Amino acid sequence: MSQHYIEIININGQASIQDLGRLNAQHLGFTASGAADEFAFLTANQLIADHHNITDPDKRQRNCAAIEITLGQISFRANAACIIAITGADCDAKINNITIKNWQCHQLQTNDIIAFAMPINGLHSYLAVMAGVTCQVEQKPWLGSFAQTRNEMALGFTGAPLIAGSKLYFSSPASGLKNPVVPVKANKPISSPKRFYAQHKLTLRVMPSALFLQMPIELQQRFLAHEYIISADSNRMGYRLHLKAEQTRLFDQRILAESLRSRCLLSMPVTYGMIQFPANEQPIILMKERQTMGGYPVLGTVMQTDLFRLSQMRPGEKVNFTLINHQQAQQQLRAFYQRF
Repeated sequence: MSQHYIEIININGQASIQDLGRLNAQHLGFTASGAADEFAFLTANQLIADHHNITDPDKRQRNCAAIEITLGQISFRANAACIIAITGADCDAKINNITIKNWQCHQLQTNDIIAFAMPINGLHSYLAVMAGVTCQVEQKPWLGSFAQTRNEMALGFTGAPLIAGSKLYFSSPASGLKNPVVPVKANKPISSPKRFYAQHKLTLRVMPSALFLQMPIELQQRFLAHEYIISADSNRMGYRLHLKAEQTRLFDQRILAESLRSRCLLSMPVTYGMIQFPANEQPIILMKERQTMGGYPVLGTVMQTDLFRLSQMRPGEKVNFTLINHQQAQQQLRAFYQRF
């Protein structure tokens, strides 16, 4: 990693370095972390690879660390020329006060300033450069990843939190290219991503747990019929859902009987997308910065591509659930990654 960098000038939202996460570290007690919206993250890296004509048989560019920006409100200054890609929530990005398009590449010159406003819709935007970014010169991945996790930041393995003055280092444009190219203008934007994302309401496809299948069919159907609202205290660790007050008053019987709940007293390993069902019967969907163990009953697991969509939804927006089997979920995920 060279001394080329972009520096954070101002930040009022949140930002972190993310890749696809440390997927083999949970048994050590560390969360996987990684990009909340893998569709936007992978697309940003794909745009960079396409722009630089990178042939990447081992898929390294696909997992290059990028900057995940949550709720915009951040600006950077470049100390060297570079090609960047911007995807995810549309933060009305501007280079030197000139508005630029989302979901495509752009060129930064030395001392250019790029600024992101708060997005109208969505949460996370991604800023990628070729070969990725790090918050330290010659930084090495920790447990195979550069991903930063808020609750583990104090350990110091993934660098300091990103604040005003933080420098994000990247390789020089010609580094690592067999036949370097010098782009003269931004490449064409990808086709509209609107088809991938839900509009204000998302139906989450769920692989049911053994516990869910033990519930009476009428209570299974009631859970699936509910329309849940995303709570304000949702975050990268978990999305908390609740019902409207009038919905809770309609039913006296609880969805999960105490006889079934009492069987779930011991903690167990948890995974991405698990639907925990605490005593208040307000579901919690575990996200990228989830804990490694949990003791709540689990009704099922949301398929991963729907979790990427969920990560862009805001408090107050609505979700409901429908069932899917493991084979269908695996086919969907395989098709998703084949796109990249």
